[in-house]
Amino acid sequence: MAFPIQSVQIDWDRLIAKRSAVLETIDTMPVYLLKPEILQLLDAEKHPTYRLIFDLIWTTGARISEILALTPCSFVGDGYDFGVILKTLKQQPGRPSKASLQRSPKRYVPIVDCTPRDRILSYLHAHRFQKKQRIFPMCRQTVNRHIHALVDRVGGAPFAISAHTFRHSFAIHLLLHGRPLKYVSQLLGHKSVDSAEIYTNVLTVDGAHFLDGVDFH
Repeated sequence: MAFPIQSVQIDWDRLIAKRSAVLETIDTMPVYLLKPEILQLLDAEKHPTYRLIFDLIWTTGARISEILALTPCSFVGDGYDFGVILKTLKQQPGRPSKASLQRSPKRYVPIVDCTPRDRILSYLHAHRFQKKQRIFPMCRQTVNRHIHALVDRVGGAPFAISAHTFRHSFAIHLLLHGRPLKYVSQLLGHKSVDSAEIYTNVLTVDGAHFLDGVDFH
């Protein structure tokens, strides 16, 4: 059964222009990027490892700690779908500990875009990792330093960007395409759907059309 919403028309320039109002009026609203801005960063990233890391966060909404815990066994395909099993890890400095990996719950996130799927499979084939070997042997700070350098190369950004910005951008991207908040929350690994409600402010700030036809003079 196909999801009812097959396509949406999004005015990206308008949403980018409206973003400052969202961030200025919602105190707890995290900074986020929209698809054209994400694609600009991805296109500018030429290092295959970092490009794959950014692709994974953008297409799965994973925390950087969850990405750094990935092994070849994390990726699964059954002939119908392809996706990744993420160990739900709260963001902590450095690499995830063995204890946190063992006690963490897991969640499955489908990867339906063929571009990151093919990049994942090619990366795993080229490096020939052992089944339980971490494929990204680095820490969160290293990834964020690389993001800062990448942002500088493309001419800067209106606010500081980190790996977590990609995660916020993933959530907003799904909501802009009409995906249910509960499903988005599950993909993000939240314990409660309440944690994802903050992202819905992107949908409500552009509400001038509700006043169309209401004359005051």
